[in-house]
Amino acid sequence: MPCYETGYRDYVLTQLREVVDKFHPDSMFLDIFGKSLCYCEHCKAKFLKEHGYDLPETEEALQAHNSDVVTFIEKCQSDMLKDILDAVKSIDPDLKVTINFAALYSKEMRDMLDYQFTEPWAGNWLSAAYARDTAIDQYPQLGPGDVSEVYNYRPQAIYTLAASQIAAQGCRVFMYSGSQHTDGTLEHEEARRIGSAYKEIQQYEEYLVGREVIADIGIIQSDASTLIKNNASIVPNAIKRVKRGSAHRDAMLGTMKLCDYSDFTWNVVPEQTLTIEKAKQYKVLILPNVYHVSKELKAVLETFVAEGGTLVSSFETGMYDATGNPQDSYALQDLYGCTYTETYDRYKDSAWGSYLDMKEHSIWQHLPSTYPPVGSIRHRVMSQDSEILATFIDPAVEITETTWVNWWCPPPSYTTTDPAVVENTFGQGRVLFFSFDLFPMVNEEFHLLRDMFRGVLDTYMDAPSLRVETNRRNLLGFVGYKRAEQGDIILHELNHMAEVANGDTAPIAGGTLYVNDAMGIQHAEVVFPTQQTLDITHEGDQAVVTLPELEIHQIIRLY
Repeated sequence: MPCYETGYRDYVLTQLREVVDKFHPDSMFLDIFGKSLCYCEHCKAKFLKEHGYDLPETEEALQAHNSDVVTFIEKCQSDMLKDILDAVKSIDPDLKVTINFAALYSKEMRDMLDYQFTEPWAGNWLSAAYARDTAIDQYPQLGPGDVSEVYNYRPQAIYTLAASQIAAQGCRVFMYSGSQHTDGTLEHEEARRIGSAYKEIQQYEEYLVGREVIADIGIIQSDASTLIKNNASIVPNAIKRVKRGSAHRDAMLGTMKLCDYSDFTWNVVPEQTLTIEKAKQYKVLILPNVYHVSKELKAVLETFVAEGGTLVSSFETGMYDATGNPQDSYALQDLYGCTYTETYDRYKDSAWGSYLDMKEHSIWQHLPSTYPPVGSIRHRVMSQDSEILATFIDPAVEITETTWVNWWCPPPSYTTTDPAVVENTFGQGRVLFFSFDLFPMVNEEFHLLRDMFRGVLDTYMDAPSLRVETNRRNLLGFVGYKRAEQGDIILHELNHMAEVANGDTAPIAGGTLYVNDAMGIQHAEVVFPTQQTLDITHEGDQAVVTLPELEIHQIIRLY
């Protein structure tokens, strides 16, 4: 892409002014936005002026100065967006402007936009949730629905499911078909399939607006952590770089997968929005590789836990300062109840660097009697007053050039006293800390992790607002919303089978819905795809509703 630190910047701004001045669009969508790594004379001079040394050119130098280079690129693209907005809004202050992949840029850039548009980066379901939560009051839109294939159309159920996944997660649905004949006319078959999905949305559109997501679990998203912990090679191309993300976003994705599997409600919380008042709305907060913990965030977390909340954290969270320099110990060590001793990487060349020796505790309730493997690198920590819930077992042998095993990874052998999982009481609340890189593991097919984490939430989730108990956790997804004006709750359930079975789908049980009595529910009904009144019973302080089967999705209204 041409570099807009050159004369290309004036060309772009002039062209955009002309479009707005001559054609008066309602909205402007800027695709392929961002700053690519460039070595033109302007970029080199600007970097030297801002950082005091030459823009690194070798792979080794780029990795050594990763934080400075990424910060420079971020500032360049942020400055360009400011210039664009100044240029077009000086002509039409009411013009609505967005960029593609908006949710994956920093909050500083997201806040400049009038609405947010993002393409799926983690499938429709999780991408839409991430876009929704990073675009509060900014009309998030997700598309193209991750389904369009020119002249190679998917089964109808795929289009219907994709649209319902995006809508259910609170994003506006965007889908398109690109099939075009050589004479310029359009091929309409895929458009008809997309149209059918849109017509279905029209039937339940009234339940998609004026609502606020219900979430007992808050997953903390951190712009600072995205910048300071990115030791891989810098991808020169702007779009490939933003799509690849960072170690923090990998952990975010893993955490979303774990929470989605758990039966409980959750959402993503940008760090800058987490006040003490907002933190108190959650029962559990999770720090997925939040490498830098600011003084402000630390104060919020300490108050949250001291007043009865539960915090879950792991590995290198809080181990870096704001500029990416490693610290001697965890910023949250008082919360963790343990101190950092050293990073242990003896088994770094093995996919499974350790195994867990689980002690008697309810967090392991869903796991069989075995030794769950974990990743290749871990921390050695010294427990203070915290309870040790698991220790590490080392593999039988290191993987080196001269030692190996003939089948799978080396089996567990050497027991250690190194704490792997610790539980600490802080004030009235609890903190669970994992001294290994927990949250990205689910992305690497550590199969037992999902049920392990479900046990964590079952243990620490006191009086959830609502949950759906199901034995189809990999197929059944749900999200709940409150509508203040109507005084009701909207539950949207989805059957993901069509996505994993290439269009084939079949009804699955809707599970059992538990709603805390504090929510004040007296009535339950299916409002889509059919009308059906549902019975409510009570267990303790919970209203209980047996939900009917669903083929693709259904909407339940509670009031």
